[in-house]
Amino acid sequence: MRLNRGTLILLAASVIVIAAVLVLNSQPASAPAPTPEATAEGAGPLFPDVTEDKLVRFEATNNDSSEKTVLTRDEGGVWTVAEATNASDLATDQDKAKSVVGLLVGLASTDRFTTENPADFGLDTPTHTYTLTDQDGTTYTLKIGNKSPTSPRYYAQVGDDAATVYVLPQDQVDNLARQMIAVPPYVASPTPTPTPSRTPNPYSEVEQTATAAVEQTLAAEMLTATAQAALEATPEATAETTSEATPAP
Repeated sequence: MRLNRGTLILLAASVIVIAAVLVLNSQPASAPAPTPEATAEGAGPLFPDVTEDKLVRFEATNNDSSEKTVLTRDEGGVWTVAEATNASDLATDQDKAKSVVGLLVGLASTDRFTTENPADFGLDTPTHTYTLTDQDGTTYTLKIGNKSPTSPRYYAQVGDDAATVYVLPQDQVDNLARQMIAVPPYVASPTPTPTPSRTPNPYSEVEQTATAAVEQTLAAEMLTATAQAALEATPEATAETTSEATPAP
């Protein structure tokens, strides 16, 4: 049987399709590319090797106003405000002191990056400087630079690494400055107890005033009545005295 031209073309196309399918099935399947997770590579604690129980000194300085606070810790673990621009005669609050030390020790960056111009982020003239000192004399320094113009963040530098810029949460940095420098960790000032004072009873005063007025009125009336009685009695008394003094004829 002789095939026509259209049938031959259809058979040839079928053979090509079958061959292509066989070639594709023989190739190994490629796995889809994994989706990278969105993580901040530079996020993490600034001082991962620092423990609070090894610290003996914490110094904080506002470089703009020259305000300063220094906390020292004795062998018994008691913190003392050794120096403060905003000083007080009150004792050091141990809970507040430990809290503010822990705030710096646990401070973590949200990101970090490198730069050749730290001055662009205010780190050549930092606004605040914080220094921790441990029992071995090792110091750990944090310098706060400019505030980010686009987010609630501060730029910071750790130690002498001027090439790395850390990004810190604004609220934690502001709390550190407030609790350490503006209002050092003293015990709360006692609230003075008001001295009770005698409050006059307005009703008693009114009653006393009214009573005094009545008494004055009664006294005046009695004096008037007495005087009137005396005047009325004088002619009669004179007549009686005259008649008694005149001898009978």
